[in-house]
Amino acid sequence: MRKVLVAALAAALAMTLAGPSGAAGKMTRLGTDPENDGPPTLDITYLDVGRTGDALEIRIGVAHILPEIRGIPEAPGIEWVFDVGTRTFVAEAVPGQVPTFYLFELKGDSATQMDSPTGTYDHQDGFIRMLIPLADIGAKRGSLISGTGDRGTEDVDAHVHYGAGEVFPDKMATTRDFVVR
Repeated sequence: MRKVLVAALAAALAMTLAGPSGAAGKMTRLGTDPENDGPPTLDITYLDVGRTGDALEIRIGVAHILPEIRGIPEAPGIEWVFDVGTRTFVAEAVPGQVPTFYLFELKGDSATQMDSPTGTYDHQDGFIRMLIPLADIGAKRGSLISGTGDRGTEDVDAHVHYGAGEVFPDKMATTRDFVVR
């Protein structure tokens, strides 16, 4: 009886120390970029990726992130273009008074919006955070997630839509891959 009681207490203690099932796992730094080579709120400094519950957590560091973006008529975006197997995706954050987050799948020259994932854009954090459901990108334990193209390709960028084109005040290359754990 005493052994059963001790085992039950140990199990209860272990469950309280484990934390919630959606708790963030260890983040992996996939690339860095120097600070002060882009304008405030569009100055990318790093890309971290990890698994949080059933989601891919993406954190894009932004130097001198502002609480709100005003006065820019065409909304800026900060995005990471990444591959999962043979599929290519874009996770994009559009800051502003009401930040918006998008997940697109690229096929040839077209982009299809897959989801409007959850995310945070908080100047106190110093990064943009997006949670992309693993099911949306067809990823599971052991899946390799990497930046697009060869090493050195700038697959993380800050951009502003301007007329028919885009202006890219800052870019960064992913230098490592992430394996879903």
